Amino acid sequence: MTFGGDGPWAVSVMWIVTALTFVFVLLRIYTRTYVVESYGLDDHVYNLAFVLLLCYTIMTTIAAQHGFGQNMFDIADVEDLVKAILFEAIGQTFAVVGMAVAKWSLGLFLLRLVTQTWHKVVIWITMGSLMAASISVCFVFWLQCSPPAYLYDRRIPGGYCYVNTTPVSFTLCILCVFADFFFAIFPWAFLWNLQMNQRKKIVIAASMSLGLIAGACGIKRTIEVPKLSSENYTVPLIVWSAAEIAITMICIGVPVIRPLYKDFINKLSRATRSTSGYKKQAPSRYGLKTFGGSTMPGASRREENSEAAKKRLEEMPNNRSDEEILREYR
Repeated sequence: MTFGGDGPWAVSVMWIVTALTFVFVLLRIYTRTYVVESYGLDDHVYNLAFVLLLCYTIMTTIAAQHGFGQNMFDIADVEDLVKAILFEAIGQTFAVVGMAVAKWSLGLFLLRLVTQTWHKVVIWITMGSLMAASISVCFVFWLQCSPPAYLYDRRIPGGYCYVNTTPVSFTLCILCVFADFFFAIFPWAFLWNLQMNQRKKIVIAASMSLGLIAGACGIKRTIEVPKLSSENYTVPLIVWSAAEIAITMICIGVPVIRPLYKDFINKLSRATRSTSGYKKQAPSRYGLKTFGGSTMPGASRREENSEAAKKRLEEMPNNRSDEEILREYR
């Protein structure tokens, strides 16, 4: 069986978003390893989310080779039909878990920034609820038929599917959308109280609020869920699931690789000044604050060691500076 129907465009879109996500994975690894030197658990979870997205794309590609994307009644070979449904079902499992893992990466990232107990509790509740819902959907999906193999092989005599998975899938989609909007809005709550420039607060909070885009994709995917009851393939749902994971990871990656962008701009600026004949300026007394906790290489730390700086730190709430708070996720 060759590609046909909606299979080619679905697989093409999925590989494009997977490749684009891989670029952000590489940039994030480089930033956290070499720029800020603060590689943590959230980075491992982020990479795991990409592996699940990659597996989802691979399984869907194999399913398309057996007829996924075409009208099921147009697939003449029953063996191809069985394999198409099987690999598509395996891919859906990777997608369901992958969406939760991607959002866990963002949750763990925020846990390294927040300092108040109730902030941490709310984040953990959101993450726990999302993962519990994802695992539940996987169990319901694979155990909806008796025997379970009847899900993808309707030739089994006496088989019957007695569970409608649409309600649980719909619930998971709603939770994913809620998590996207919560993680996008929540950073404003704790960043706004930090002792730092207001413009910088807005830039950082806005970059961490890109999850609103992922939430929009989640809404579109939720609209497609009722089509699960159809006897034919739900190609748009498959594609939007991959798009939501990819966009979630890209939105998570943007604020994390911000130090790399700032480092590149600083180096470009220094190179421009050195070649334009202008006198080289003295380094700033204030280090560039980055996600990752540490100041950028080359920044002076004399301000931190001065008596005036110590006095300011003592006057701040909880005796902590904004830089120290941002170092929480080291």
